[in-house]
Amino acid sequence: MGFWFFIILALFTLTESQPTAPLNQTDLQAAIADMRTKSYHGFVILLKMLNSTHNSLLGRDVTFLMPSDQELSGSTITQENLQDFLLSHSIPTALLFNNLLHFPTGTLVPSSLPNRMISVANHGRTSFFLNNARLVNPEVCLSSLIRCHGISATITFNKNMNVSLPAALPAPLRIPALRGSSGHNKQAKSSIGHMRTPTPTPQ
Repeated sequence: MGFWFFIILALFTLTESQPTAPLNQTDLQAAIADMRTKSYHGFVILLKMLNSTHNSLLGRDVTFLMPSDQELSGSTITQENLQDFLLSHSIPTALLFNNLLHFPTGTLVPSSLPNRMISVANHGRTSFFLNNARLVNPEVCLSSLIRCHGISATITFNKNMNVSLPAALPAPLRIPALRGSSGHNKQAKSSIGHMRTPTPTPQ
């Protein structure tokens, strides 16, 4: 099938020669307002803490994956690991839920934290998982270019999800047009890089 692929984003590796455009503060404030409306207050606090000192770490195009306040209260998040936590709970491109639904089970999507990959298990709208976390509240952010979705748990990674990219990537390919939630076709960014079809598992 045409959509059976592994996806590697060019933004997964950030280099000094190709700096990431900084997060637009107007978009960020609009996204934060949407998060508060849906009661993701804990994630807002963490995001504001990181943004006050490390704004450049977050790119202009980003999708946040937000655990609930209850889930965050059970997590050990310190000043030292705050940056890694938020980067691992974001994807360095803006994806609507309808975009995500085009990714079949087995798709690997890089988080914003280098070498941390998120595995998709797609069983439809009501059972869509990113690693261990089910996507439970899609399209929280509607007032900006930033995308954010509520998830059922903090994302965990195992050693098999720590992947290093090759030194050189092929020229970026463009993902086929995806239909957004508004009914208009959305074209995924051309910064989404190399894709390949995995070898089918013998039946």
